[in-house]
Amino acid sequence: MSSGTGLIIKVLTLNCWGIVGISKDRADRMAAIADVLSSGKFDIVCLQELWSQDDYNNIVLRVQKVLPFTHYFFSGVTGSGLSILSRYPFESFIFHQWSVNGYIHKIFHGDWFGGKGVGLCRVTVQGLNINIYTTHLHAQYNDDDEYLAHRVVQAFDTAQFVDLTSGAAHLSILAGDLNTQPGELCHRLVQHTAHLRDAYEKNSEGSDIGTYDCSRNSYANSREVSRNPNGVRIDHIFYRPGLGAQVELQNYTMPLAERVPGESFSYSDHEAIAATFKITPSIHHNMADHMFSKPEEMMTCLCEGTGVISEAVKQLYWSRVHYWSMISTIIFGLACLCLFSDIPETYSRAFQLSLVILTAVIIFAFIMATVWNKIEQNALRSTMMAMQFMATRVNGSSPETNSSILSTEIQEEGTRQRLPFTLKN
Repeated sequence: MSSGTGLIIKVLTLNCWGIVGISKDRADRMAAIADVLSSGKFDIVCLQELWSQDDYNNIVLRVQKVLPFTHYFFSGVTGSGLSILSRYPFESFIFHQWSVNGYIHKIFHGDWFGGKGVGLCRVTVQGLNINIYTTHLHAQYNDDDEYLAHRVVQAFDTAQFVDLTSGAAHLSILAGDLNTQPGELCHRLVQHTAHLRDAYEKNSEGSDIGTYDCSRNSYANSREVSRNPNGVRIDHIFYRPGLGAQVELQNYTMPLAERVPGESFSYSDHEAIAATFKITPSIHHNMADHMFSKPEEMMTCLCEGTGVISEAVKQLYWSRVHYWSMISTIIFGLACLCLFSDIPETYSRAFQLSLVILTAVIIFAFIMATVWNKIEQNALRSTMMAMQFMATRVNGSSPETNSSILSTEIQEEGTRQRLPFTLKN
């Protein structure tokens, strides 16, 4: 839609909770989601957790009259679960997969199998280039948050991807389930590294209601709701004005009803959010200035991020020790059993089965101690170096300082980091 000389665009994002065989009322909810999207109220829609190709195809079929341009980001074993639906034709699209995505043996967590990352679709409307990004960061499954370092890498990687690909865009929008709340490290890394603004600043409902485990959602955890009825805000729409355009954020809403019409359940275990933008071409065609408007906050994020990654590198060392100890213990035990005891004939089958199981355990432990450990270690090192380099830029350090920091040795048993903590005037 256009208004005067400006373009008005309405964006919606929703985690659909489409896990086959696990998500409750999935088929009915997907049909209800398709009904809402087919109303034509939204110009761009970002969906997460669409794990079934049939669910995606059914939604596409229902919305084709109002959102005829659709793209699913295939990745990993099960697919990324990410898709973008648009009123406007795509100019191009690309998917960037993260270097760390959880663990293959954590089957019930499942994030690794999705091959998660960040997807980008570019549209051009009335001569205005708009970049639409969607993503779904690794979930937190317990209080100790064993995946924090992975999520930090994903948040920083996503922010860098947005920053490096949005130079020619009049408007860049990042929408999705980031599994991080405002004020938390990953939220701040995304905002400050990619120079993004949070659309929540225009919350027209005047409420602190969250998007997950809130009282309005039928699937919310009752224990969590009793402690915090507003829930947590982990689904976000960020935006960034760009080249030759003025962008006005007009509103931010929760556009879906609390329950599917005629049913007792919500559309998903997450709440959808929507934001409306007005984009007006500007007579000034300078590249937008995004150079670290809040250097103190940026430095704090980078220092916290490198601290989290440093601790994760230490944990990798002890993880490798654990797996090698497991291998050594099993081999030593089997050797002692074979050398100093006789295996009765009646137990030969059970013994053979035990050998097969223990061999599988040894192979698994060997892979985790060598290949997997090295892959994760290199991914963490890469992000550490990028954060250190960015810290020198924020601090206005000289090229000599950059080289010194980048050459810092990251030991296997830990990380010796050197960060410029003092800001220059």
